Amino acid sequence: MQLGTFGAILKFASELEDATSNFYDEAAKKSSPEVQKIFSDFANASKKNKQLIERTRRMEMQEMVLEAITGIDSDNYKTDTSICAEEKKNVVKAIEIESTTKRFYEDSMGKLGFLPNVKRTLAKLAAEKQERIKRLQGL
Repeated sequence: MQLGTFGAILKFASELEDATSNFYDEAAKKSSPEVQKIFSDFANASKKNKQLIERTRRMEMQEMVLEAITGIDSDNYKTDTSICAEEKKNVVKAIEIESTTKRFYEDSMGKLGFLPNVKRTLAKLAAEKQERIKRLQGL
């Protein structure tokens, strides 16, 4: 589905963070103590990211209500957030989730770059995703 407005893009971002948080909460329950700590930290960070996205959306909404945006299709950023029984598979899935979400933020940043505050927020989130990927790859 095309995300053709500012609101639609940030709503989808909020949904991605919500799904990511739920994934990490559930995966933490099936993980060793070391991985459980990382997954719990990521779940909490995703909850905060969702709040940041929603706050950004509220603050910038007035400027963007009617502005059309093209080139962002939610189907390109769908991720499988189902939990596996094996910890290692959940780590691999977490890397895929973070990579996809990072790509979404980078692509959206390009489309919403004319809004400096939004661009900064998306850049921050993309950088955080990159740090998570590095941390997960070290497991």
